[in-house]
Amino acid sequence: MNKTRRPSVAAEPSRWRRGFSAFFLLVLGALAGCALSDSKSGALAPVAVEGALGAQTLERITVEASKIEHPLVRSLVIDGRDGFSPDEIAVMALVGSPQLRALRDQRGVAQAQVLQAGILPNPQLGYTLDRQSGNSDPTLINGRSLGVSWELTSLLARHDRIAGARATAGALDLDIAWQEWQTAQAARLNAFRLLALQQRLPLVRKIESDMAETLAAVRQAAAQGHLTMVDLTMRTDQLITAQNNRMAAEQEERTARSALNLALGQPADAVIALKSAAGFPDLPAEVTPATLLAGLEKRRLDLVALTLGYESNEAGLRAAVKARFPKIGLSFAKASDTSNVRTHSFGVTVDLPLFDRNQGAIAAGKATRQQLFDEYVARVATARADVGLIFSNLTAVRAQLQSATDSLPDLERLVAAYEQALETRNTDVTAYRDARGTLAVRRLDQANLRQQALELEVALEIATGRPMLNLNRPH
Repeated sequence: MNKTRRPSVAAEPSRWRRGFSAFFLLVLGALAGCALSDSKSGALAPVAVEGALGAQTLERITVEASKIEHPLVRSLVIDGRDGFSPDEIAVMALVGSPQLRALRDQRGVAQAQVLQAGILPNPQLGYTLDRQSGNSDPTLINGRSLGVSWELTSLLARHDRIAGARATAGALDLDIAWQEWQTAQAARLNAFRLLALQQRLPLVRKIESDMAETLAAVRQAAAQGHLTMVDLTMRTDQLITAQNNRMAAEQEERTARSALNLALGQPADAVIALKSAAGFPDLPAEVTPATLLAGLEKRRLDLVALTLGYESNEAGLRAAVKARFPKIGLSFAKASDTSNVRTHSFGVTVDLPLFDRNQGAIAAGKATRQQLFDEYVARVATARADVGLIFSNLTAVRAQLQSATDSLPDLERLVAAYEQALETRNTDVTAYRDARGTLAVRRLDQANLRQQALELEVALEIATGRPMLNLNRPH
């Protein structure tokens, strides 16, 4: 009697084989997709770098400055034909600074982290083949299994992960805005310094010239026996001091101009024309350090950013606590054994939290929370101390500036009187030069005090986190 034999696997194109082929092609396609990248070959080539550096022209910066949207820096329409004011320089720095462009690129990373936080883990697809070997039973076939599994507990902390990533992105935005404002203020301060140096340099050069003339006269008088070597040594020391002051002022001018060019993304040897600006108005009598500190925690962007960072850590800590829940995996499979018995299976896998209960991540989250709290408290304490110190220093400098300004008319009248007496030969030329030198030194002191007051006023803006009122009010 003939026995009916079941066709072998090799003889029939089964659905399992087609399924395996489709699975294999799917995996290859996924791997090929992962291999694709958006890299820019040669992005750091010298041509690309030079092109990026040359893109920041003053014309483009002034146009972009009118479109600035910033919580602390207002946009300005900048002409620039008669130079740039310190306030205009501040707005232009937001556009032209290479450091700020690199800083803003962090926003893309933060947004990518928000996207990543919401992505669930991929399901796992598995395929197994049990190929028979050394078996003479013609009724047996190859066994196969195709299944899919997925971790269910990834849903538990998804909301907290997204909330934490969003808080981190918000904190980063505020931190960038704070650093943008500090960069703008630094550029503005350099503009103020350059304007002050433009007033001081002629004075220190005039003082040096007068000292040189006086020394020449004293040297001639000493040669004739009218003055002693003590007089000659004293005048020589005065000339050396004047020369050192002039060289120091010139070096300070070069440093400030280099910093200003860097802040605007301009070449190091560029000369940016500046126009004089009025100083800050006097603070009203009712303004005190206490009134300046009112609402500081909600006004200073760095403190608000720390608050969001704390919220982000709280969300991360909640996610870490939820991650203590044992991981649960669901799986579905379809299989057949070598005797062609087909089955459909459903499985559940649960982690046994005997060793890893995510205690490390929870401890790190708690430590980070305490660190952020202490950093916030330290930042607030520093801000309050800075405001008090700057306010008191500003009050003292303004009093000194007023005193120096009030003394100038008397010195100017004294020099004028010496000039008239010198015309009638009723005074000594050395006395006239000394009086003129004293006037120049007093004017130099006035310029230095004015610069100190401007720097303290800018520092007070930074410490309080808000611009002073009525800026650039004309004298």
